[in-house]
Amino acid sequence: MRKILIIFCVLLAISIVISGCVDPYVVSTPDTTATSTSTSTPQATATQTVTKDVDPVKLLSAPSWTWSSRIRIKDVDISDDGEHIAGLSTQKVIVKTPTKNLLTNLAWNSANHISVSNDGNYVAVADKYFFNVYDTNGVELTTYTTGGLINQIGVLDTGVVIQGGEGAPHLNAVNNYGIELWSWKPSFSTVKVLDFDYSANGENILVGTQDNRVYYLTNYGNQIWSKAVSGNVRDIKVSDDGNSLFVLTDANKVYSFDRTYGNKNWEIILDVNTVEIEICKNGNYILTKPFNEADSYSFKNKVYLLENNNGNVKWMKQMASDVSVIGISKDEKYVIIGEERILRMYNLAGDELASYSLESQYGTKIVSLSMTPDASKLAVGTINSLLVFG
Repeated sequence: MRKILIIFCVLLAISIVISGCVDPYVVSTPDTTATSTSTSTPQATATQTVTKDVDPVKLLSAPSWTWSSRIRIKDVDISDDGEHIAGLSTQKVIVKTPTKNLLTNLAWNSANHISVSNDGNYVAVADKYFFNVYDTNGVELTTYTTGGLINQIGVLDTGVVIQGGEGAPHLNAVNNYGIELWSWKPSFSTVKVLDFDYSANGENILVGTQDNRVYYLTNYGNQIWSKAVSGNVRDIKVSDDGNSLFVLTDANKVYSFDRTYGNKNWEIILDVNTVEIEICKNGNYILTKPFNEADSYSFKNKVYLLENNNGNVKWMKQMASDVSVIGISKDEKYVIIGEERILRMYNLAGDELASYSLESQYGTKIVSLSMTPDASKLAVGTINSLLVFG
């Protein structure tokens, strides 16, 4: 009897060791009856982004491809290789691939967000209270309904979607089978998630809420720390490595936080109404977008490029008209600033390299922008068209 007991204990110990070696990020076909669990966000294998030489004058000479929507393209996104480009209006969506256009036959009621995975294999579309996920052939993989208005979505290379919004679940991750991997909620159930961002593969997540706070989470949705900020959160950016965390509030303050303990590295108050920030891959530079509420010529149309060392100003551009879009390439080589009808390209030193003025058939205003990490291809939404440069 004692010998049998010893053998059983040995076998049990071996099984525990083996189970401990299983990769927690491996995704297998799940049991569709399973309930939500506290599972980490599956991580995709990191791939090296291939950069291309960019000729700014040639790039902005004319669009290489266009699609007419007749109404405002309010959100756009592009894969890292530039081969998958998505545009969204309230009722129509298009995903351009190397071989065909996808999802153009679908009608939406209140589409408001679109996201393309970095590798281009997945597209997520949010329509007010629900989102759908599609594969690279336009096949619907899942649909998921939330308890409130969705304010932001992001789809990872694994097909996992992270969404945040105004009702339970306030923030959660859902795989492409429609199963919730984890969820998070703020201290008070009535508080809305206004914005979030994450590092590469969704490992480090920073969340901004309506109660003037930001929260740092792991890819299990576990909260590590929270910090108070001055004003409601307008925008959040996290560097690819997760080491640089930035917050913009409606008090026109930009904050930089330490990832480990949430200590404030620096804060800066801008002298213009600022509604958006963009960063390069490692967070060395922060680009700001102003909003001119008067909708007229104003000395408040200032774009700042900040350095991530005490928020020092590298340069400031006083634009002649309202700023519609901004972007900075991940490789820190190029800055894009769009005014109402003009798209301008600068180097990091602030020298203008090229520009493009909207032709009349493409409308009178630029409204959305996304670009590849090296800025070799741009997706631009206007009040009636989706334009691709490069």
